Amino acid sequence: MANTRRRFGSVRKLPSGRWQARYLGPDGRPHAAPDTFASKTDAGRWLSVVETDLLRGSWLAPDRTGIKLATYARAWIAERRVKGRPLATRTRETYLHSLDSWIEPYLGDAALARSHRP
Repeated sequence: MANTRRRFGSVRKLPSGRWQARYLGPDGRPHAAPDTFASKTDAGRWLSVVETDLLRGSWLAPDRTGIKLATYARAWIAERRVKGRPLATRTRETYLHSLDSWIEPYLGDAALARSHRP
């Protein structure tokens, strides 16, 4: 069998006999598949899907997905700065009221996905 080198990512056999797939993301960090694979072919196919996502611009950083909208919005309000200063008290209260009344009841549990476009 010819030993061919992958052009994207790497696959290695683990001591357990299963296969691990890894790649360097556009964020410059190494990422591993969330699970191991029964065969080298399966691991290679997973890498092909990730590579396709990257080429299409739809790649999602694994550690940046799943945060709830309400959690993100509250952190954004708390950390928001205007000209280097925190939000004015009344502005913060208005934002929180809008979040509590109009956004959180309907969309607060929605999971956000953050794509990284190279």
